[in-house]
Amino acid sequence: MQVIKRKAAVPIPASAFEESRDTVVYWLSGAGFLVHSRSTNILIDPVLMKKEEKNPEEGTPAISEIGLPLKTEIPLDMSEIPNNCQVLYTHADGDHMGPMTAKALAAKKITMTGTLAVFERLVRQGIPQEQMEVLRVWETKQIGDVLVESMPADHPWQLKDLARGGRPYRMGDCCGFILNTPDGRIYFPGDTRLMEEHLRIPPVDLLALDVSTCEYHLNHTSAVVLANHFLQADLIPFHYGTYDAPQIAAHCGEPEEVYDKIIGGNERGFIPAPGEAFLLRRKI
Repeated sequence: MQVIKRKAAVPIPASAFEESRDTVVYWLSGAGFLVHSRSTNILIDPVLMKKEEKNPEEGTPAISEIGLPLKTEIPLDMSEIPNNCQVLYTHADGDHMGPMTAKALAAKKITMTGTLAVFERLVRQGIPQEQMEVLRVWETKQIGDVLVESMPADHPWQLKDLARGGRPYRMGDCCGFILNTPDGRIYFPGDTRLMEEHLRIPPVDLLALDVSTCEYHLNHTSAVVLANHFLQADLIPFHYGTYDAPQIAAHCGEPEEVYDKIIGGNERGFIPAPGEAFLLRRKI
């Protein structure tokens, strides 16, 4: 199998959070994103902390807060994040709702929003309830310049390992988000199998596309179907190139393998370095 060399991470400076005239999207590695829209800053599923730093002398990689070796640097330092950010969580899994990151963000008095299952997990992690908001599927929330819509997701991954995972996620435990910005619509599906409801969503300008191979995610087949539904949307991938965990399908996959099968995929598809800026362009 060909080894694909990825671009090095680009550190996101504090200036990325300052008021601007545009909407810019940054992939944070893993499944995380930063959206800066005019004067509004939103983090989606940020996992930004490490358990262990890289040791070049011993040849050991850095270890993410979720316990997996990192293949890339994390582009956003916690110290650069202002307290006027807000956080959206699609679900409560550690690779989306990093526990160390959540506590560090809570110390900045940042508001966190997600489903009731997210709320319950954050409570158990000691996050103050006054910094959390529940947003149920199909509900909306205004965050500054951005109207957030919560969309359904189907992600009962625990079915493949009940002993480890416990009760499978039910409908309403996980969600995706559509961000309606002044410069266009962005759809972040989160972790989900393809649902009929997804194919009823009106056009978007940018689609965050899960390119992993897990059967409880879109997987490559459904990723192609969803991308072809949003024929005008630019594409930005996630769930690739972050963790050295070939045994975990959720973290494996290459965007090139998916883009090649999508209508106009190689023209619409962007493959960013972590921290590289993507300027949202209205297409619809």
